[in-house]
Amino acid sequence: MSKIITIASQKGGVGKTTIAFNLAYTLGKLGNSVLLVDGDPQGGISVASNLKKRTKLGIIDVLKVSSDISSAVEMTKDKFLNILGMGSPEPKDIDLIENMARNGDLGNAIKGLSDKYKYIIIDAPAGIGSVVTSLLSVSDSTILVVNCKTFSLKTIPLFLKAMKMVRDEKNPTLDLEGVLINMFNSSSRIESDIFSKINDVFPEKTLFRTVIPFNEYFERAGMFAVPVSLMPNGAEQGRIFIDLALELQERNSKLLKGEENDEPIAGLF
Repeated sequence: MSKIITIASQKGGVGKTTIAFNLAYTLGKLGNSVLLVDGDPQGGISVASNLKKRTKLGIIDVLKVSSDISSAVEMTKDKFLNILGMGSPEPKDIDLIENMARNGDLGNAIKGLSDKYKYIIIDAPAGIGSVVTSLLSVSDSTILVVNCKTFSLKTIPLFLKAMKMVRDEKNPTLDLEGVLINMFNSSSRIESDIFSKINDVFPEKTLFRTVIPFNEYFERAGMFAVPVSLMPNGAEQGRIFIDLALELQERNSKLLKGEENDEPIAGLF
């Protein structure tokens, strides 16, 4: 059985998709079988990975025709990561996706793949709508991504209440894997103050020790639709995601060793 982890945030623009993409890829490089799922109707992962170079088929397409969802899974050419895209939904399909989320089809389709991978990492849309609720209802845990910004901090309680609702009503085993601070600018006094407040509010075991810094290199990697570690001289820049992946494995008592690989940009597909 997989461990299904939803990467979530109450607020948009916190770098959630970047975390999901790089964490999933790094877990794969560390020797795990990993499926990265684009759970956002906007298709962030599909864009981040340039998945449409390989296929336009995705979750929405196979659910429409009641087809086997595994038929839409694509493996990267280096064999480190499997990706399940959202597909190419039309504007009229958004209501369909919401309905599939509410009736459980979306979550159950993803959970049906749980015997094939060690980790299933889901990139959820921001907020706490029906799609997020559906994804959390089939997840073992969630990583809550936050920035050291005032508004981002204020959204944490609302998301935790939504998690509690899902736990009480649909998924009693749902766990908070941890709160992950992303895009942290340590030279900013305001962000440093908020960082201190977050550390005061949350128990030590709730916060990830790994803090992802603000780094324009990550944005540059996104322009090439590759994980940071595949950029030229990207091994050093991508080491932070190795730290995160190892900490996640440590939390799950499954430490594995992996090798860094500093290759020229070639893309995932």
